[in-house]
Amino acid sequence: MNVKSAYNAIYGAWLTGFVIGALTLIQTGVVIFFSDGGERKETVLAFASVAILFALSYGVWRRNKICAVLLAVYFVFQVGGMAVSWIQSRTAAGGVLLYFIAMSLCLNGARGVFAHHRFTRIKAEGL
Repeated sequence: MNVKSAYNAIYGAWLTGFVIGALTLIQTGVVIFFSDGGERKETVLAFASVAILFALSYGVWRRNKICAVLLAVYFVFQVGGMAVSWIQSRTAAGGVLLYFIAMSLCLNGARGVFAHHRFTRIKAEGL
C-alpha cells in the first residue's frame, strides 16, 4: 500500500463511520418522533451507538490505530450479528449488504492507518 492509497483508505473508513452514524441518528430521530414514547432503553442504546460511531470515526480521521481497529471490529460484529440472525430466522437481515460494504471499507481503513504510521516512522528515521 502506498501513501496515497493509505490516505484514501483512511478517508473511506472515517466517512463510512460518519455516514452510518448519521443514518442511524436520522432513523432514531424518526422512530422517536413517530412513536408514543417507546422504550427509553432502546433510545439510549441507539444514541450511544451513534456517539460511538462518531467518536471512532473522528479517531480514524485523526489516524489513531486503536480507533481504526475498534471501528472495524464494530462493523465485523454488526455483520456477524446479522449473519447469525439470518441463519436463525432463515430470512435475510435488512441492510446486511450495506454493513458488509462498511465492514470492508473500515477493515481497509485500519490497514491504511497502520500503513500511514509505518510511512511516518520510516520518514522520521530517514531524517
